[in-house]
Amino acid sequence: MPSLISDTEKSNLTGIFNDIFDTFKRDIVVHKEPKRVVDSINTAAIFGYGDPSSSVNYTYVPQSGTYEATIRYDMDQATERLGDIPQKVSVGHVYIKVQEACKNYINKGKTEKITFDNKSYKIISEDANKSFLDSKFFVYRLEATK
Repeated sequence: MPSLISDTEKSNLTGIFNDIFDTFKRDIVVHKEPKRVVDSINTAAIFGYGDPSSSVNYTYVPQSGTYEATIRYDMDQATERLGDIPQKVSVGHVYIKVQEACKNYINKGKTEKITFDNKSYKIISEDANKSFLDSKFFVYRLEATK
């Protein structure tokens, strides 16, 4: 079946769309649930090996990754004062557009927060596929954490 866009034109248009992403991209940090690592097995808590002990024999190792994304803030961002805090906090939604590697990292396991612009955000949507010809991008809707 013939196409209205030739392979050369498709390649050029896809390249332009990827150049736009590369021009406006910024780094975001995706924080995952920490990994629990057992240091040693505490045999004192096992029946027959003495009295149980309350020593902690595990540690949590932070899991995070830095990825590139374009960031779009809602036009109707409002500010709200939180209790006695003198500064106001932005209230509204933020959208990030990411590539497939970042989407896979976000969707694998539990994502606790995403940080950029010295603020933390939580994901409040599923990924939305925003493809253009041969380029694939995914959009998430975020909300500032308080």
